[in-house]
Amino acid sequence: MPYSKAHYFLVGILALTVIAFWPSYFGNLKQASFAHHFHGITASLWILLMAWQSKLAHSTNIKLHKASGKILFILIPLMVGAFALVTLAGAQKAVAGHPFYQMFGQALLTVDLFLILAVPFGVYLSLKLKKKPQLHSAYMFGTVAGLLPPILSRLLVNIIPAWKITGPETLHHFAYALHFSFIFTIFMGIAFLIIYKPYNRPWAFATAVSVIVYALYLTLGQSQAWASFTSWLAEVSSIFIFIVGFLTGLTACVFGWKQNTK
Repeated sequence: MPYSKAHYFLVGILALTVIAFWPSYFGNLKQASFAHHFHGITASLWILLMAWQSKLAHSTNIKLHKASGKILFILIPLMVGAFALVTLAGAQKAVAGHPFYQMFGQALLTVDLFLILAVPFGVYLSLKLKKKPQLHSAYMFGTVAGLLPPILSRLLVNIIPAWKITGPETLHHFAYALHFSFIFTIFMGIAFLIIYKPYNRPWAFATAVSVIVYALYLTLGQSQAWASFTSWLAEVSSIFIFIVGFLTGLTACVFGWKQNTK
């Protein structure tokens, strides 16, 4: 079976997530909104489920692997719905004039909206190819690629003295960490493309997603048209946006599971 140590990598990503978001979320849980709690819980459970599934597959407990894999029919729709709610909250903060969202967050909403489609599509491809372990597992693992830039960028501003944010006057430091994180993620995807050459389609997909979201941030995200769209998005019903996200995730799971690619 491929990726025999992947569960360690996934647990490591979760640990880094806690460290990276400690100042803004994990260390201030009482101040966080329901949407952020929902997003944090579902995304963390998704990483843990992938780690558990990888461990089961490599312990040859395939029967339990298949049975517990059906949890994704609940978790993926909830996770995508939660991500949609957080995106809506970001749009509302941008419209309200939040300094971070005016400088970075509004443009980063292009990344969020694209990932709301790309992550379920990655899950769909993984389920479609469930009889091909090399591709099935890689497509699943590739769904965390979108998490790397936000994790790395926050880690960097926390640990690199010259990039630390001490107040509104140093908020621009986040740009350095953000660009580095996007570029690092792209090169990481390219490295996986080379390392896993015989079965590198999933890493081509993950790398393409990384390139696209960075390009969206640099172009569409900086435009006046996007600012206008953000203003419109901020007025959308939270119930509606959650249902759209939930159905997107559910559709990916159902159609992927029904595929029978040999």
